[in-house]
Amino acid sequence: MAPHNAQDILLLFDAPPAGGGAGMGQSIFLLVAILGIFYFLLIRPQQKQAKEHQSLLTSLKKDDRVLSASGMHGKIWAVKDDTVIVEVARDVRIEMDKSAIRRRLDEPAATPIKKKER
Repeated sequence: MAPHNAQDILLLFDAPPAGGGAGMGQSIFLLVAILGIFYFLLIRPQQKQAKEHQSLLTSLKKDDRVLSASGMHGKIWAVKDDTVIVEVARDVRIEMDKSAIRRRLDEPAATPIKKKER
């Protein structure tokens, strides 16, 4: 085997990379593609949901059955600018922020529990 001289070894280090690097255009395209996917999968659905919730809050009216964020069911007794008064039981009314209303319930009101007669 022949001994290697220093010039042969230096030539190996000066060789260009075999695979080549990604060009600037490819990098920008990849970044734009990732941002587009991020927008369509995360941001856009969230904006749509927020818009639907806002339209629900503006359309609330008296006698609507609603479900609050805490899971409380009730019937709207009165609507104010930023709050609603919800009747959760007979003659039990609470005032809550409109944003605490999660959805309107379409099913009919539950039938009241009848007392047993002795």
